[in-house]
Amino acid sequence: MRDDEHRLEVVVEHLRRAYLYARESNCRVWDFAVEIDSLTTSGVTTSDLRHLVNQRRILHAYEVTGSRDRSRRFRPTNNLSFSKRSCFVLAEEESNLALPPLPPPHWVDDDKAAPYWDSDRRILWVHGLVVKQFRQSSPNQESVLKAFQEEGWPPAIDDPLPHRPGSDPKCRLRNTIQSLNSHQTNRALRFRGDGSGERVLWELTGIAHHGLHG
Repeated sequence: MRDDEHRLEVVVEHLRRAYLYARESNCRVWDFAVEIDSLTTSGVTTSDLRHLVNQRRILHAYEVTGSRDRSRRFRPTNNLSFSKRSCFVLAEEESNLALPPLPPPHWVDDDKAAPYWDSDRRILWVHGLVVKQFRQSSPNQESVLKAFQEEGWPPAIDDPLPHRPGSDPKCRLRNTIQSLNSHQTNRALRFRGDGSGERVLWELTGIAHHGLHG
């Protein structure tokens, strides 16, 4: 085995061990996230880590845990820039276990949990809960979720659906909102209109608040 291949396996095995410890302890996988120093001191390079992140074999986030926090907190990142606060977990595809998907690194504020739309895997999260997972393409719903994600999940956004000749945009947006609220794995989010037929709003439900403060 080449040296670079060996280093990659070192990272994966290290994170797989942390992954299993978290599951055995009935904890969130991110509670056992591994700090960058723990990996680089074993001979792994930052280029090795970037390669694995780019391949989506491991996930990266910055730890922002404060002294008064009751559990570890992280800030998500979509780039390959690392810092001393960088931490990593194993992507579930690498675990070789039939386990539920990992929650994304998105519980940053104890008072507000913004949703997270993973467009690559078509999974909508909020505070570690899978809200919806699309098995097939749903262009209208995904357009709304993409717009919210790109704008940082403000309380409301304007109708992001593209214009279609002969289609009633207000009716189409209303139907899309209804679809977003239906067939949720965990009913943690509620989408609604503002009465104008031109904007979409979102809010957390009781189950999301329980997951946030539980």
